[in-house]
Amino acid sequence: MFVGRRAGGLLRRAATLLALALAACSAFAAAVPPRLPIGPRDTPPTRQFPYVGPLRGGSNFLWYTLGPGCDREPYGIVPNYHHAEVRTQVRAQLAAMFASGQARLSLGVYFAHSVPTGTAIDSSNPAAVTQAAQNVADLLADVRAAGFHAVLFRFFPVGVIYPPNDNFDPSLVGEYWNFIHAIRPAVAGAGLAYLIDLGVESLPRDSDLPFIPDPWKYPRNTDWSRAVRTLWQDYYAAFGSADTIGFSSLTDDDPDVMRSRVRHMRYVYDIGGGNPRYPATFAIDVYGDTAANETIKFTQFDRALRQEDSSGALGWRDAPVIVAETYYDDPVAAENLRAAMNSTRRKVPFLTQWPLDRGSGAPTGGNCAATNVPPPFVWSVYGHYGF
Repeated sequence: MFVGRRAGGLLRRAATLLALALAACSAFAAAVPPRLPIGPRDTPPTRQFPYVGPLRGGSNFLWYTLGPGCDREPYGIVPNYHHAEVRTQVRAQLAAMFASGQARLSLGVYFAHSVPTGTAIDSSNPAAVTQAAQNVADLLADVRAAGFHAVLFRFFPVGVIYPPNDNFDPSLVGEYWNFIHAIRPAVAGAGLAYLIDLGVESLPRDSDLPFIPDPWKYPRNTDWSRAVRTLWQDYYAAFGSADTIGFSSLTDDDPDVMRSRVRHMRYVYDIGGGNPRYPATFAIDVYGDTAANETIKFTQFDRALRQEDSSGALGWRDAPVIVAETYYDDPVAAENLRAAMNSTRRKVPFLTQWPLDRGSGAPTGGNCAATNVPPPFVWSVYGHYGF
């Protein structure tokens, strides 16, 4: 009997205390604003989340079909996009590629001085340049409508307007710049996330002369180096560096050559008076060969960035690197690049494959050594390796 009364009293006291606690909590909740959703500890709202791996990539998409012998020249997308039948075909290809799992594309435009083709725009012809700008705007509108998240837009100069060529004409740098200036508004105004490649595989290298102290060596090809530096200075003065990777680079078999190309960025990205301003992200084309596979080439580029910027003061040591080109749907390239990323810990925002199949059954002859896969392109390999 005593036990029962004691238990009842304890229960009544507990109930009273609980009611008081609930009332106090209600009053406190009414007096303070609701809590925001819980985020990572010590992470301000403006701070970026840690890098977790590459974003979903896709393909370089520049031709809407290939002819016999892998002939691509008549079939450039940008020069022909004002033709209704071409636009209809490209829209269907975009839908198919997005459905295959691709989320980002490398697009672009070829241009040449006074030599128009079905792929290259005549950059000396104002009417042709105006039409190209409109075609780029229409293409990017369709890319956005298809669901793609972002693009790398690439400028492909050919012939005498291409600085790496032996017959390059330095007097055409102004025409080159005017072409970029005419096309860029269509890219920047498309409502898509984008980066611009000012010149595909146009990053030059220095002389690597042993009697000139590091890092101030002379250009190996003065016309080439001066041309791209002038283009960079014009672009930086007009638009800054936030939306460009600068000039994409091939990846060399020889590690010393690769390092001389990276070292020479001090010259290329000088905006005047020994005052360099570098892109925040770089882009490279990586094709393995018998001398050096994709792992070796990627690693050599990574090592050169770290050697030339061991302190991180230049921004190269930790800069993200886009793989702008590599073999199409290729498990060897995918495995090699993933291995290189794992060993170097280099950030790769995304990868875009080039329509060139190096498999044993790949088409050969004609122009097939450059491009041998017609669209629409699939995304059946790289996604399995985290790209």
